Amino acid sequence: MALTISESGGGNFEQAPTGMHNATCYRLVDVGTHNETFEGETKKRHSIFIYWELNDAKMEDGQPFSIMRQYTLSLNEKSALYKDLCAWRKKQFTPEELQGFDLTKILGLTCDLDIGETKNGNSKVVNVYAPDGGAKRQPTVNEQVAFDIDEYIAGNKDMIGVWVELPAWIQTKIDESFEAKAKDNSATESKDFESLESLNKDKPFPSDEELKDDDLPF
Repeated sequence: MALTISESGGGNFEQAPTGMHNATCYRLVDVGTHNETFEGETKKRHSIFIYWELNDAKMEDGQPFSIMRQYTLSLNEKSALYKDLCAWRKKQFTPEELQGFDLTKILGLTCDLDIGETKNGNSKVVNVYAPDGGAKRQPTVNEQVAFDIDEYIAGNKDMIGVWVELPAWIQTKIDESFEAKAKDNSATESKDFESLESLNKDKPFPSDEELKDDDLPF
């Protein structure tokens, strides 16, 4: 699988060309929740990465350029994800959709990407638009897949397989999420409890007569 990660800030990757390009979504990666600081204020942010491959531009090896953007996983009307999805769909969300929209519906859908550059010269997605004639579903060169962090934490083998194929820095981001750490802490506490049970299971609780005032945990 050929990937050109355009916002990684490092590596000798072929940068996706700037300008307007037709593209198809092929990957969603839920990286979980992290503390992120912006303009001196730290907030918890649940993020997702959306990947596209360009349909009208190829790298030197003949594979399509790949580019992705990080979004806050929210359909608040002020969020970038909300604005880009509305532009992509050419319609607003219904109240029912806002209660729970299946984001995997965008896998395999075409769109037009406005690609610009960061200060470091890396390619970035500036805006997402509906292509002429509307979005169409089509196959992609890259495998179409959605990484679900909850399924990964639960030990789903398919999600673990997807995780293995992700860039190392995204793997680290996933494993450093609040969700992953909560699972690790829960597993540790469970093991400690089991160890304590094992340690005490053969020791009968002392009778009232055997307990002295000095033995009371207070």
